[in-house]
Amino acid sequence: MSPLWRDEIAIYLAPRKIALARRERGLRPRVSAATEVAVPEGRIGDTAPAFSRLAEVLAEPTWQNAMARIVIADPWVRFGLVPAPMQRLDSEGRRAHARYVLADTYGEALKDWNIVIQDGPPDLAAVVCAMPGDLKPALEAVLAPAQLTMVSLQPQLVVAFNAWRDRLPRTESWFVSLEDGWLSAVHVANGAWDRVHMARLSGDWTVELERLQAFGRLTRAAEGGGRMFVSAPVWMRERGQSLGAELEWLESASPEGGPAQELVELMRGNA
Repeated sequence: MSPLWRDEIAIYLAPRKIALARRERGLRPRVSAATEVAVPEGRIGDTAPAFSRLAEVLAEPTWQNAMARIVIADPWVRFGLVPAPMQRLDSEGRRAHARYVLADTYGEALKDWNIVIQDGPPDLAAVVCAMPGDLKPALEAVLAPAQLTMVSLQPQLVVAFNAWRDRLPRTESWFVSLEDGWLSAVHVANGAWDRVHMARLSGDWTVELERLQAFGRLTRAAEGGGRMFVSAPVWMRERGQSLGAELEWLESASPEGGPAQELVELMRGNA
């Protein structure tokens, strides 16, 4: 079967949950299955529990023999903004420059991580994303028994931004992606990212949502304007809307919500 006609399975991996959605290929692609699974023993500092649970789920025929698009939760990713170098560099030079910038921000902990640099003109700042060096091989080992071929591996912030970018204004704004225990935010100016903010959240969502509201006020005051758009699971949106109009919550087209349904929406925005 031609790869163009193989089904696609989108897999969302987070420390404490997994979601999967299968889309049948053809002239009229449709989502034929979607599910979500909790990982009670999961924790931010360890991918093993989520990967082990994924291997169990992939034993089911529903999730086998397809191409796989993987969305990794942001707690397992690091972002940086690499300023334009003083002189033109080749690809290896750009990568070394990016590693230097990441080391300045995160220390030597990322020295063995794989990095991906945003494509763009060499004289402009670029977004760099880093993932643990053993993450992709470990995922491929989990996917192989189910005859799944990985065709995409992206962090949630990138996938969510691409899914919602048509809803964002052309003026300066913040895009915020919320998930269980984590916040990722990117400031967009002139169509490009110029700041990335990431934070681990506590279990008290009332406090965290109020903190997000205050963050929005501070950024508007410092920058003379700019709206803040928030992508979040349904249950967080329902609580967050009580904060008023300072935050603009991006609503999914599907009312039932849930990680699996959210993943279906992301698939449509990143096909």
